[in-house]
Amino acid sequence: MIVELNGLALDVSLLAWRNGTWLELALTETDRGLHSKLHGIHAELSLDRSNDRIDYALNFTSPFATRLRLRGRLLDQRDLFHLVPGNIHGDNSAAHVRPGEFPCLTTARPAERNCAPLWEFRADRASHPVSILCCSSGAVGMSIDPYSKCEESDQGFIRNGVFADLPDAFGVALGYGNDPLTFIEKASFAAATSDLTHGAATTGTIYAIRGNGRQAAHEIIRDLYDKLHDRPAYERSFDEALRALADAFAEVSWSPQLQQYTNRRCRVPVDTKLEPWRAIVEIGWTGGSMMAYPFALAERIFPDLRMPKSSTQIFDEICRGWNDISGFINDTCINASTQNRPAGWNDSTINGWWSGFLPQTRDNHCAYTNAHAAYYMLRAAMTDRGHGRESVGSPRTGVRGCDDPQRRWIDTALRVLDTAIDLQRDDGAFGYVFSSRERRVIDFDGFAGCWFAAALPLAWKLTGELRYKSAADRALEFYAPFVRDLAAWGSPMDTCKSIDSEGNLAFIRAARHLHEMTSDDRYLQMLAVGANYEYLWRYGFRTRPQCPPLERSSWNSCGGTITSVSNPHIHPMGVVASDDLEYLARLGNDTYHQSRGDDGLAWLMNTMELYPNVMGYGRYGVLSERTCPSDGLLAERYHDDGSPASTWWSYNAWAGASAMEALATKILSSRTPVVPATKAQACAT
Repeated sequence: MIVELNGLALDVSLLAWRNGTWLELALTETDRGLHSKLHGIHAELSLDRSNDRIDYALNFTSPFATRLRLRGRLLDQRDLFHLVPGNIHGDNSAAHVRPGEFPCLTTARPAERNCAPLWEFRADRASHPVSILCCSSGAVGMSIDPYSKCEESDQGFIRNGVFADLPDAFGVALGYGNDPLTFIEKASFAAATSDLTHGAATTGTIYAIRGNGRQAAHEIIRDLYDKLHDRPAYERSFDEALRALADAFAEVSWSPQLQQYTNRRCRVPVDTKLEPWRAIVEIGWTGGSMMAYPFALAERIFPDLRMPKSSTQIFDEICRGWNDISGFINDTCINASTQNRPAGWNDSTINGWWSGFLPQTRDNHCAYTNAHAAYYMLRAAMTDRGHGRESVGSPRTGVRGCDDPQRRWIDTALRVLDTAIDLQRDDGAFGYVFSSRERRVIDFDGFAGCWFAAALPLAWKLTGELRYKSAADRALEFYAPFVRDLAAWGSPMDTCKSIDSEGNLAFIRAARHLHEMTSDDRYLQMLAVGANYEYLWRYGFRTRPQCPPLERSSWNSCGGTITSVSNPHIHPMGVVASDDLEYLARLGNDTYHQSRGDDGLAWLMNTMELYPNVMGYGRYGVLSERTCPSDGLLAERYHDDGSPASTWWSYNAWAGASAMEALATKILSSRTPVVPATKAQACAT
C-alpha cells in the first residue's frame, strides 16, 4: 500500500509471524479502514491522517499465537540513516567495531553475530518507542505504544517492538521479538525472545517530517515526548539528597585502610554489606577530578561538611601526577597515595580499570581522563568560594582571592591544554590516546577529546589568550558534525568506540561556555543541537522493568539517560547537563528544554529514594551506576536463587559524584543571581 505523506512516499505493509517466517497480509479497504484475513488471522488497521503524520490503530485475532509487524519502506530517497534512539544510530559505527561487539546494522561481515541487516528490539529499550529513517529530505518514523493489554500474559500485557531493516525499511511490531538475537551488553548476546499472543491491539503514529535532514528526527522525538511524558515523583529535597550523597562518600565509600575512596559491592540478599573492590585513583571520567569538583561545591553549601579527603587534596594529588615527558598527567596518579593495597589490586599510576579494553590504552594517556581533569580543575579554581561565582585573572601569577593550590590547579590544567593544542590536528580534532613516553598522539579516532574543547573556553576566560578560544572553535567545528549526524562515537574507553551519550556532554559544555562568554548565537545553536542529541538517549516515558528490584516498583525511567549502544542501561552521568539545559531554555525561551532538564533531576531523586528498601542494600545516598529499564544488561544476579536483577549491587563513586554535581549546581544557581562577569570581578595580574 503506497502512502503519500507530506511529499514523501511510503510503501506500508502488514506482516504476521507463523512457523518461523513472515507472511504478508493483503490489506483491503472497508468502511472501518483497512482489513486483512489470512490463515484465520483477522487484522484491522485504521488511519487518521493529518498534514505530516498519520495516527493509526492496529488490532488482530488469530487461532495461533503470533505477532504482527507494521512495516514502512521509504521510496526514492537518498542518504538513508536508521535511528532507534539509544540502540541503532546508522550502522552503529560498524567500521570501528571489533568482531562480536554490540549490534551493527550492516550487510558487511555477515559471519559476525553482531552484524545483521535487520535488528528488532523491545520498544521500551528505546528512549522513545519509535523507529526513524532519516534521509536528505527529512525523516520518517513509526511509533508504537510500548505495551498492549493481553489477558493471556501472566503480567496482563505484552511488550511491543521497533525494528530497522536495511536498506530502506523501518517499523513496529505488535508483540515484540528480539531479532536476530537478544543483545545483553558489549559482546554478550542470548537467544532471541518474543511475545506471541492470539490477539492484541495497539496505537501509534506514522511521521513524515520534511527538511533539515537528520535533524528532522528531533521533531518526532519532541512530539512523542509530549504524548508520553510522565515525570518521576520524589519526596525529599535537593539539599537532603546532596548531603546524603556527600555523607555516603565520607562514611561508606571512604576506606581508612586504603586512604582512598572506593567502589563497593555486595551480594543481595545473602550479604548486603558493601565491601570495597576498587580504589578510586583515576584523575577523571570515573573519579578524581569529577569527584573533587562537586565535593568543592558541597563544601561551600554545607560549611560543616568535612570530607576524609577533601577536594583540595584530590586536586593536589592530580597535579603531582604531571608527566613532563608526555605533557599530560598520569591517568591514575592518585594511586601513589594508596596505602595497605590488597594483593592483586592495581598498583599503576597510569593504567586504570579500563586499560586493555582497547589495547592502545595500556601504558598511555587517555583524552577522557586528562581533559576531564583539566576541565574540573579550572572550574574549581575559577569558582569564588564565597558566592559561587567564577573569577578571572592571570593563571601564571594567580587569581585574586585564590590560594596556592588553586594556582597549581590552573597551571597544571593549562599545561595539559597547551600540550593538547600543540598536538591538535589541522581539522580541529584532538587525540583520543596519547603516548606517555613522548608528546605524540597514538590514536585520533574518538569523541573523548571534545572535553579539551570544554576546558579551553575556561582557559581563555582565565588568561585572555585568544589561542585557547581559537583551539576551542576549531574543535567544535570538528566535533559538531558527529552530533548533528546523530552518531557521536568513541568516548568511554570500555565500550570499544561505540556510539554513546557521554561525549556529547563535553560538546554541550563547550557550546554553553562559549555562548556565555561571547553571546554569539552560533554557540547557542550548537548547544541546542547537543541538547537534542542528549534527548535521543534520555527516556521520555516510563517503562515497565522486566526484573526486580525495579519491577513493579515506584521507579520511573523518564529523565534517565542510556549510556551507549554498547551498554544498554540508564546511568546517572546525563544529569550533569541539567543546568546547561536550563540555560538553553532560558536563553532560547523554550520550556521544552527546561522540562527535559527537570526530568533528569526528578529521575535522579526518584532513583535515590529506592535505597535501601526497594534496592535491598545500601542507604540513602548510595547510588549504583546501573538501572535497567528493559531487557538489556540484566547481567547481575540475586545471590540466593540466581535470578536476574535490574540493577547492579554496587556503589559507584562516579555515579554519586555526577549526582552531587547536578544537585549542587542546582542549589547554588537558585541562590546566586545569573549575571555576566564584569571588569569589577576580574583580578589584577
